[in-house]
Amino acid sequence: MIPDLDTLRSALSNVPIGAWCAVGVVLVLQRFARRLGLWLYAAFAVPGTLAHELSHYVVALLLAARPQLPRLWPERTATGWRLGSVAFRAPWWRAGPIALAPLLLLPGALAWIVVFLADARGVMIALHAWIAGTLLGAAMPSRADLRIAAPTLVLVAFVAVAALALHVAR
Repeated sequence: MIPDLDTLRSALSNVPIGAWCAVGVVLVLQRFARRLGLWLYAAFAVPGTLAHELSHYVVALLLAARPQLPRLWPERTATGWRLGSVAFRAPWWRAGPIALAPLLLLPGALAWIVVFLADARGVMIALHAWIAGTLLGAAMPSRADLRIAAPTLVLVAFVAVAALALHVAR
Protein backbone atom coordinates (compact mmCIF):
# COMPACT_ATOMS: atom_id res chain seq x y z
CA MET A 1 0.00 0.00 0.00
CA ILE A 2 1.38 3.39 -1.01
CA PRO A 3 0.88 6.12 1.60
CA ASP A 4 -0.80 9.34 0.55
CA LEU A 5 1.13 12.62 0.32
CA ASP A 6 -0.19 13.93 3.64
CA THR A 7 1.09 10.82 5.44
CA LEU A 8 4.50 11.19 3.77
CA ARG A 9 4.66 14.90 4.57
CA SER A 10 3.74 14.20 8.20
CA ALA A 11 6.34 11.41 8.54
CA LEU A 12 9.09 13.59 7.06
CA SER A 13 8.14 16.62 9.17
CA ASN A 14 8.34 14.49 12.33
CA VAL A 15 12.03 13.74 11.69
CA PRO A 16 14.06 15.82 14.16
CA ILE A 17 16.05 18.72 12.72
CA GLY A 18 19.21 17.11 14.10
CA ALA A 19 18.66 14.08 11.90
CA TRP A 20 18.30 16.27 8.81
CA CYS A 21 21.47 18.14 9.83
CA ALA A 22 23.33 14.82 10.21
CA VAL A 23 22.32 13.83 6.67
CA GLY A 24 23.42 17.27 5.43
CA VAL A 25 26.81 16.81 7.11
CA VAL A 26 27.20 13.42 5.40
CA LEU A 27 26.41 14.97 2.00
CA VAL A 28 28.98 17.73 2.58
CA LEU A 29 31.57 15.21 3.79
CA GLN A 30 30.90 13.08 0.74
CA ARG A 31 31.72 16.04 -1.50
CA PHE A 32 34.80 16.85 0.59
CA ALA A 33 35.98 13.21 0.61
CA ARG A 34 36.49 13.45 -3.16
CA ARG A 35 39.37 15.82 -2.47
CA LEU A 36 41.00 13.44 0.03
CA GLY A 37 41.80 10.81 -2.56
CA LEU A 38 40.02 8.17 -4.54
CA TRP A 39 40.31 5.33 -2.06
CA LEU A 40 39.00 7.31 0.91
CA TYR A 41 36.13 8.63 -1.18
CA ALA A 42 35.37 5.17 -2.60
CA ALA A 43 35.28 3.68 0.92
CA PHE A 44 33.02 6.49 2.13
CA ALA A 45 30.63 6.03 -0.81
CA VAL A 46 30.44 2.20 -0.81
CA PRO A 47 26.78 1.82 0.22
CA GLY A 48 25.66 4.44 -2.28
CA THR A 49 27.80 3.10 -5.11
CA LEU A 50 26.50 -0.41 -4.52
CA ALA A 51 22.87 0.79 -4.43
CA HIS A 52 23.35 3.00 -7.53
CA GLU A 53 24.84 0.22 -9.64
CA LEU A 54 22.37 -2.39 -8.37
CA SER A 55 19.49 -0.11 -9.38
CA HIS A 56 20.88 0.01 -12.93
CA TYR A 57 21.38 -3.76 -12.90
CA VAL A 58 17.89 -4.64 -11.62
CA VAL A 59 16.08 -2.31 -14.03
CA ALA A 60 18.24 -3.54 -16.94
CA LEU A 61 17.40 -7.11 -15.94
CA LEU A 62 13.66 -6.28 -15.79
CA LEU A 63 13.86 -4.61 -19.22
CA ALA A 64 15.71 -7.58 -20.76
CA ALA A 65 18.82 -5.53 -21.53
CA ARG A 66 21.21 -8.41 -20.72
CA PRO A 67 23.18 -6.52 -18.05
CA GLN A 68 26.59 -7.62 -16.89
CA LEU A 69 27.17 -7.85 -13.16
CA PRO A 70 28.00 -4.45 -11.62
CA ARG A 71 31.65 -3.51 -11.52
CA LEU A 72 32.45 -1.82 -8.23
CA TRP A 73 36.23 -1.53 -8.47
CA PRO A 74 37.27 2.08 -9.19
CA GLU A 75 38.54 2.59 -12.74
CA ARG A 76 40.47 5.47 -14.24
CA THR A 77 38.74 7.08 -17.22
CA ALA A 78 39.75 9.87 -19.59
CA THR A 79 37.86 12.37 -17.40
CA GLY A 80 38.73 11.05 -13.93
CA TRP A 81 37.59 8.04 -11.92
CA ARG A 82 34.51 5.84 -12.18
CA LEU A 83 33.49 4.11 -8.92
CA GLY A 84 31.18 1.61 -10.56
CA SER A 85 29.45 0.65 -13.77
CA VAL A 86 26.94 -1.74 -15.30
CA ALA A 87 27.17 -2.64 -18.97
CA PHE A 88 23.94 -3.52 -20.80
CA ARG A 89 22.53 -3.68 -24.32
CA ALA A 90 19.28 -1.90 -25.03
CA PRO A 91 17.77 0.50 -27.57
CA TRP A 92 17.41 4.12 -26.44
CA TRP A 93 13.81 3.76 -25.24
CA ARG A 94 14.87 1.09 -22.75
CA ALA A 95 18.26 2.62 -22.02
CA GLY A 96 16.64 5.80 -20.65
CA PRO A 97 14.79 4.10 -17.78
CA ILE A 98 17.87 2.01 -17.02
CA ALA A 99 20.05 5.12 -16.87
CA LEU A 100 17.54 6.89 -14.59
CA ALA A 101 17.08 3.87 -12.30
CA PRO A 102 19.06 5.44 -9.41
CA LEU A 103 16.16 7.88 -8.93
CA LEU A 104 14.33 4.89 -7.46
CA LEU A 105 16.69 5.18 -4.46
CA LEU A 106 15.07 8.45 -3.32
CA PRO A 107 12.07 6.82 -1.61
CA GLY A 108 14.39 4.31 0.05
CA ALA A 109 16.66 7.07 1.37
CA LEU A 110 13.68 9.01 2.73
CA ALA A 111 12.23 5.85 4.27
CA TRP A 112 15.60 5.14 5.93
CA ILE A 113 15.54 8.62 7.44
CA VAL A 114 11.96 8.22 8.73
CA VAL A 115 12.25 4.62 9.97
CA PHE A 116 15.82 4.40 11.27
CA LEU A 117 17.42 7.83 11.62
CA ALA A 118 14.51 9.71 13.19
CA ASP A 119 14.66 7.69 16.43
CA ALA A 120 18.39 6.91 16.43
CA ARG A 121 20.53 7.81 19.42
CA GLY A 122 24.27 8.10 20.00
CA VAL A 123 26.60 6.57 17.42
CA MET A 124 23.60 5.10 15.57
CA ILE A 125 22.77 8.62 14.37
CA ALA A 126 26.07 8.74 12.50
CA LEU A 127 25.59 5.25 11.02
CA HIS A 128 22.03 5.87 9.82
CA ALA A 129 22.88 9.37 8.56
CA TRP A 130 25.81 7.88 6.59
CA ILE A 131 23.57 5.26 4.98
CA ALA A 132 20.76 7.74 4.24
CA GLY A 133 23.20 10.39 2.95
CA THR A 134 25.04 8.00 0.67
CA LEU A 135 21.69 6.70 -0.66
CA LEU A 136 20.56 10.28 -1.34
CA GLY A 137 23.83 11.03 -3.11
CA ALA A 138 23.61 7.79 -5.08
CA ALA A 139 20.06 8.57 -6.21
CA MET A 140 21.33 11.32 -8.47
CA PRO A 141 22.06 10.06 -11.99
CA SER A 142 25.66 10.57 -13.09
CA ARG A 143 26.64 12.61 -16.14
CA ALA A 144 26.99 9.37 -18.09
CA ASP A 145 23.51 8.32 -16.94
CA LEU A 146 22.04 11.65 -18.09
CA ARG A 147 23.81 11.37 -21.45
CA ILE A 148 22.30 7.91 -21.97
CA ALA A 149 18.86 9.07 -20.81
CA ALA A 150 18.85 12.30 -22.88
CA PRO A 151 16.74 10.99 -25.79
CA THR A 152 14.17 9.57 -23.37
CA LEU A 153 14.11 12.81 -21.37
CA VAL A 154 13.56 14.83 -24.55
CA LEU A 155 10.68 12.56 -25.54
CA VAL A 156 9.11 12.78 -22.06
CA ALA A 157 9.45 16.58 -22.11
CA PHE A 158 7.86 16.74 -25.57
CA VAL A 159 4.94 14.54 -24.50
CA ALA A 160 4.47 16.58 -21.30
CA VAL A 161 4.42 19.87 -23.22
CA ALA A 162 2.00 18.41 -25.79
CA ALA A 163 -0.29 17.10 -23.02
CA LEU A 164 -0.19 20.48 -21.27
CA ALA A 165 -0.96 22.27 -24.54
CA LEU A 166 -3.93 19.94 -25.17
CA HIS A 167 -5.17 20.45 -21.62
CA VAL A 168 -4.91 24.25 -21.86
CA ALA A 169 -6.60 24.25 -25.29
CA ARG A 170 -9.70 22.50 -23.88
